[in-house]
Amino acid sequence: MMTDETQPAGATSGDDTSGLILVHLTTRADRNAAEAEAISLAYDKYVFEARRKKRGAQWLTDDFIRTGHGDMFGSIWEWAGQYRKDKLNIGVDPNLIPDQIRLLCDDFSLWDSPTSAMPVLEVAARLQNRLTKIHPFRNGNGRHARLITDIFFHSRQHPLPQWPQIHLMSQGHEVRAQYITAMKIADQGDFSALIQFIEGCLPKPS
Repeated sequence: MMTDETQPAGATSGDDTSGLILVHLTTRADRNAAEAEAISLAYDKYVFEARRKKRGAQWLTDDFIRTGHGDMFGSIWEWAGQYRKDKLNIGVDPNLIPDQIRLLCDDFSLWDSPTSAMPVLEVAARLQNRLTKIHPFRNGNGRHARLITDIFFHSRQHPLPQWPQIHLMSQGHEVRAQYITAMKIADQGDFSALIQFIEGCLPKPS
């Protein structure tokens, strides 16, 4: 899955080890590997081995968002599943995070309602953009937003995007720039570029 190398400048550095539970993970590579394993288990729990969420069930809640992040990173970091308390160059003011999350959950319940005509890819783009824009956690926001997006896709029996392994790609910097540009455009209310990016990550028909 795509790493947080796709996040804009100003996010918490991956070299910040404050709150590290597994202190034997002394290198960033070790921490990345441990996180990848934990995230894989979270995907098993919420996607690959999970029952699909029912449309209109209002499954996206404050508790679900925090628990999902905790399941992804809680074995490694003390701050997992806890909304950040510090101001960053990106994301909303920490005091606004709970209210912004509640607003997102309310909006998503409308986007995902049985009577909504909003296309699946637009719902996914709006969901991923809003979560990333809020930037509720100290770190792991990009990966968490993509997990939540994939849970939504799974609920609609929609193919999951194959998020690019940017750090392994020779043209990774170009993909990263494309993603960040699409997210910035979505911040202004135009989701077309982000929809196109997600669509480009979908498995190609055989």
